[in-house]
Amino acid sequence: MESIIVGTAGHIDHGKTALVKALTGHDTDTLAEEKKRGISINLGFTSFQLPSGRILGIVDVPGHERFIKNMLAGATGIDAALIIIAANEGIMPQTREHMDILSYLGIQKYLIVLTKIDMVDEDFKELVIDDIRSSIKGSFLEGTKIVEVDSLSKKGFEELTGELENLTSDIRKRSFTKKPRMNIDRVFSVKGYGTVVTGTLMEGMVKTEDELMVYPRGIPVKVRNLQVHDRDVDSAYAGQRTAINLSNVAVDDLRRGNTVAAKESVYVTNMIDVKFSIVQETKFEIGRFYKLKLYVGASEEVARFVPISHKKAKAGDEGYAQILLDHEISVLKGDRFVLRTISPVTTIGGGVIIDPKPARYKTNSDERIRSLQMKDSASDEEIMEEFIKNNPFSTFQQVAAFLNKDVEEGGLKELEENGVILSIEKQYIHAEYLMHYRYTAEEILRDYHKKNMLRRGMPKAELLEKLDLPNKKQSEILLKYLAANDMVKLEQSLVSCRDFEPILSERQKKIKAELMTTIRSGGYTLLTSKELTENEKEKEQVLEFLLQDDLLMLPGQYVLTGDQYLKARETAERLFGEKGVLKLPDFRDAIDTSRKFALMLLEKFDQEKFTSRQGEDRVLNIKKYNGGTL
Repeated sequence: MESIIVGTAGHIDHGKTALVKALTGHDTDTLAEEKKRGISINLGFTSFQLPSGRILGIVDVPGHERFIKNMLAGATGIDAALIIIAANEGIMPQTREHMDILSYLGIQKYLIVLTKIDMVDEDFKELVIDDIRSSIKGSFLEGTKIVEVDSLSKKGFEELTGELENLTSDIRKRSFTKKPRMNIDRVFSVKGYGTVVTGTLMEGMVKTEDELMVYPRGIPVKVRNLQVHDRDVDSAYAGQRTAINLSNVAVDDLRRGNTVAAKESVYVTNMIDVKFSIVQETKFEIGRFYKLKLYVGASEEVARFVPISHKKAKAGDEGYAQILLDHEISVLKGDRFVLRTISPVTTIGGGVIIDPKPARYKTNSDERIRSLQMKDSASDEEIMEEFIKNNPFSTFQQVAAFLNKDVEEGGLKELEENGVILSIEKQYIHAEYLMHYRYTAEEILRDYHKKNMLRRGMPKAELLEKLDLPNKKQSEILLKYLAANDMVKLEQSLVSCRDFEPILSERQKKIKAELMTTIRSGGYTLLTSKELTENEKEKEQVLEFLLQDDLLMLPGQYVLTGDQYLKARETAERLFGEKGVLKLPDFRDAIDTSRKFALMLLEKFDQEKFTSRQGEDRVLNIKKYNGGTL
């Protein structure tokens, strides 16, 4: 199950491929053009078993500056690097650039291999070794072991094998429990099998028949077959060079830089917040929206660099920035990246992603920098809190995906017990977010009550619209939570402040009595709301207040009391009991009204399922009747 990936790096023609062939017996230059020109163009892959039994996957990368993007695609995901330097030439420009690149990729272990020692005398070799040690002093490579070899005679290979044992003995293990993720560095078709992709499985495990997704396009695929080190396997594990035969997708739909991963386990984004550093020797200064090439995973994308902690980033600077991309990529927090200029082409910097799905900021405030520092270096619990604060209604899976760590839900439970976050329907929100929502809702409701003192509450739909939150469903969940916890009142479709009750003034009480008397005195010869209020504002307000409880409005804005309506319903029930059917003329005469108003009431009965039409007549649905609206 254990597998470690070792990659080569170094200047063109310094013997990387020859070293790998001498070590493994396998020539990683497979293209005809590579053999013709004598240089590596594409990535090469093979494996090697150490005396201890540990298997090393070997990634041989091209050294020519024109193929740096291929080198970067292979270097991502390696655990240890062999930096190859030819004794007859020493450190060359591409050696230095490869070293710069490796410094940004989070590689755990390094070994410098001095090749072609047969081509120089002892004195020259010592000068080259002294130059190497001087060049790496003060860098991440200071103190790195230097092994001397000749790939033709295999001189020094016993020592090299021993150093590989030491180098890889305590490599930090990758997580098998995370969801699977593999950056695709090659895509091709095999006759009889179809589409095949290769890469280093970064996390988790993959089994045959697994259903995965190819990002950033979100193409659903199925694992048809798996190979690790040219052998068919049922499962592949994090840290292994893996070939996956995918069904349900064509070769033309995929490209290097895509990611094969579990569903909803990565972020698809065209904007990332990062912690960066700039190489020490560069003469470039990078200001806002400076155009660069971003290399992350196995992808290469045009990007614009927006410094946050600096006005301009220059040689040796470290800080925070936002990177905007022309196309979407699929990444996670903690992924390493490299930046290269477009013209002239050179590696200028790199760093780590600290937020794969940030907001786009207009200004660089102290609060923004504080937030980035939090995401960069705080504890898991602090980062969880910050993430939930900025992403309300997050699930545990989303929080864990953002952290890109094996974390337990207990950390969230502790934050919940301390009142920092709340769990609502298996989703987490920050307490501050809830309070902001609550106070905003109360402010809207109090303003509404002030203007509408006799209305029991504000229509829920109107409140949700005024709150103007991006997700209506989440807004309704929050409102329901506030009501359940006695922070607001929610009655049917009306919302009010918890302490609000409409109260009539003495004058309004008199108007109420007058209106009720007028309505009742008319019997079932109904009046409209306009006729009742005579365009008097205060009468309109009192009538609206009465319509909440005491009155009922029929189509055409005709008004009757609740008692009148119930009495009409009782009359209908009595007529049905006497005659077995309810006829419009009988009902009209029984309540002493016109055909128009009788029909209006019967249609209301139908609407409430109290009655059903049978031709021109009606029957009662007493068993089905749901109690009406009063």
